[in-house]
Amino acid sequence: MSGTEDNYVAGLAAQWASTDPLEQWVNAAPHGGPTPLDETVREYLGDHNPFPDETAVEVLRHDRSTWDSAVIVERVGVDEWTVEYADGEQAWRSHLELRPASVSPAS
Repeated sequence: MSGTEDNYVAGLAAQWASTDPLEQWVNAAPHGGPTPLDETVREYLGDHNPFPDETAVEVLRHDRSTWDSAVIVERVGVDEWTVEYADGEQAWRSHLELRPASVSPAS
């Protein structure tokens, strides 16, 4: 994945950094330049949970070929969530492997 267009949490973190007064101050510092995106994501995840318990999500398969439906069971770390698939299997996943469930158009 490259950039915020491919990464749901990176997009949220970039939006947060553009409006958070402390992040704006840090990014405006004369030396060092803007905070790298991965650091901004870590800072964002420290205070925000983009995938609350019982949220329907899609999980990227290990071969990166497609996304599977699952539900968040719990957040187990700053960047780690337990997900449960329809068959009851559970796994730990990072923000790079999660995105909100697609909304199907009404029939």
